Amino acid sequence: MKLHFPAVILLFVIIIVVSGLGANYVSAKTDRVIPGIEVRNLKLQGLNHGECLKVLEQLQNKMLATSITLNCEGHKLVIPLRDLDFGIDIQATADDALSIGRTGSFFSRLKKRILVREFGYELPLRLVINKNKFEQKLTTFNSAIGSPAKDAAFRVIKGDRIEVVPGNNGTGVNIEDAYKQLVDYLVKNSGKPEIDLNLVTVKPKRMTEMIESMGLKGLLAYHTTSFDPGNVGRTYNIRVAANALDGLLAPPGQEVSFNKVVGPRSTEAGYKNAKVIINNEFVDGVGGGVCQVSTTLYNAIILSNLEILERTNHSLPIPYVPIGRDATVVYGLSDLRFRNNTESFIYIRSFVSGGYLTFKVYGNTDYKVPVSISTKTVKVYEPETILKDDPNLKKGEQVVKQQGSKGYEVVANRITWEKGARKTEPLPKSIYRAVNKIIAVGIKEEDEVPVILPPYTDLTEIYQPQPSNQDPPHQFPDSNSPPAENSPGQEEITSD
Repeated sequence: MKLHFPAVILLFVIIIVVSGLGANYVSAKTDRVIPGIEVRNLKLQGLNHGECLKVLEQLQNKMLATSITLNCEGHKLVIPLRDLDFGIDIQATADDALSIGRTGSFFSRLKKRILVREFGYELPLRLVINKNKFEQKLTTFNSAIGSPAKDAAFRVIKGDRIEVVPGNNGTGVNIEDAYKQLVDYLVKNSGKPEIDLNLVTVKPKRMTEMIESMGLKGLLAYHTTSFDPGNVGRTYNIRVAANALDGLLAPPGQEVSFNKVVGPRSTEAGYKNAKVIINNEFVDGVGGGVCQVSTTLYNAIILSNLEILERTNHSLPIPYVPIGRDATVVYGLSDLRFRNNTESFIYIRSFVSGGYLTFKVYGNTDYKVPVSISTKTVKVYEPETILKDDPNLKKGEQVVKQQGSKGYEVVANRITWEKGARKTEPLPKSIYRAVNKIIAVGIKEEDEVPVILPPYTDLTEIYQPQPSNQDPPHQFPDSNSPPAENSPGQEEITSD
């Protein structure tokens, strides 16, 4: 392509001009805001980072002294910006001001600087607003000018049936829309500090259809165990753990962990001392009684035909449930886990009253089938008697230090009937180790008690009375004399 001479001249001139302008613009100081940038009618041209911070801080203080008025159906709500924890991220905004015209290629930077200088640029503020506080104020405002929406719910009614409580629409200000208008005003800062809102239909967060889709219709199964309410510590722990599980909702396919729901059993968590099994002995420990909660829940879960994922038996059989049907839990060591393997939600309730603990499991009764549990002891482990020498006991003396008990191997099965067909499902096996009987046998020999005689002493060498003129002469009593008055009927015996 051929270029005419005038075109070549014009192109040469443009290159020279552009090169000159480019050198001029690009060589501008990099620590100063380029010309043409302002924020809320405040010019930032030529300011360094620290100077930008001061200007933005003054702007923030000015805005904090203002309020926003919301108008709706003749009602007003005045909100001071301070009440919303309002602020400007002045560091980030100052960084934005200094970065304009300094990113991209040489020509993109040049183009940006020319446009900003010729037409100006309103720097957007980086704002900080506490949205939760704004929503709280709008919720209070809605309660005064409209009617709140009612979420759908469900409740247990007579006969352990589930009833859906429909939700209702309400009226009020659309909180999300009001928040967007608030942010838009604060960013643009145009017009009066007022926002006009309209009453709209407010739908509930939980619709009736949502509750119905959960599939909850009635009781699947329950199980009850008893305890001594006079044992205050144990009763208290049972209540704490059972309350943690009360109201649990599990969607289809969800795994439930007893330890995750109940949490650590510690004094910090509110648990008290009660009897627990440690080394085949019942001793005091923090959280005693929690295993009765896991055991009761375990049986309710089995009878509800839910999938058992993890379960461990105690080291000894326990009295409040048939052998082979207990479930011990130790936080961080052993857990009770199960899965909602149904196509509907399950809902768990717990009840503690009058020495009884009950768990009820609710779900979709359309698929409920008869369930029973069978257990069988397949092996018995006889305890041994172990004799241990005890030097603190006399030889031949015996004291029982530990009562022995038999051990058992127990298998359990869940039996269900579906469409007339019997189905047997093995449950986790239980092995209770035998506890040996320990007898302490004395080995201490009896010591002979020596007879200690006093040493021989010749009394004649020690006691030799000497005559004295001061002593009265010794007189023997006259046989005809009457007895002494001080001792009637007695004889007074003296000797030398």
